[in-house]
Amino acid sequence: MTLRLCVDERPWPPYLTPSGDGMAQRLLRDAAQEAGATLATYAAPVTRCREEIRYNSADGFPIAPYTPALLPFMAFPMRGGEPDPARAVMSARTLAYRRTGSATHWDGVRFTHLVTPVLVRFGSVLMIDKLAAMGVQTDDSGKTLSANFAKLLAGRADIVVGLETTGLALLALPEFAGKIEALPAPFTEEAYYLGLSKTFYDAHPQLSERLWDAIARQRRSPAYQRALRKALDESLKGQKD
Repeated sequence: MTLRLCVDERPWPPYLTPSGDGMAQRLLRDAAQEAGATLATYAAPVTRCREEIRYNSADGFPIAPYTPALLPFMAFPMRGGEPDPARAVMSARTLAYRRTGSATHWDGVRFTHLVTPVLVRFGSVLMIDKLAAMGVQTDDSGKTLSANFAKLLAGRADIVVGLETTGLALLALPEFAGKIEALPAPFTEEAYYLGLSKTFYDAHPQLSERLWDAIARQRRSPAYQRALRKALDESLKGQKD
């Protein structure tokens, strides 16, 4: 059985890379082999990936958050009626970033002194859903966190929300150092899963569950954990260089 995965065309180092050797990609290949499946992947804009999964042109997405926008057409590993983080591909935190000294604040529950829409990276459905639930407008026209930081410094927004690892590395660069600061309370701290189309899951429930179980075993292995720590260190160093 071949599983056709649509992958975000933008890199998510160290988890997704254009060369296909990101840590999430390696984890999924090993898990698929254990579960008796093979993977065929192709890259596309993340919004196109979602539509192709919705209409069954693709079978899944490798790092999908469990969020309302995806639930109508995507299946996730569940336990007791809740998503099972033990079978996630990865976990990640996002932070809120502001111009240094700005009065705009995020305390972990709500924003204060926020006037503009919040900038998020294009297609960041988890953050868009959470902000919408809070009644906060978003602007996801920026393709990268670096582009959104530039908009922040230009005064086009009060807050940027983005990945912790990428953001902290960018803050070490001369163009951002001392000009932008990360607020201490995480904005999100979420697991990301191999999200499968509901059509694929309904047709192959046993294979789907075997695959999610294999992801959990492979991710817990000491060899994978060592490789992940090394990849994270190298990714942060590369973004700072």
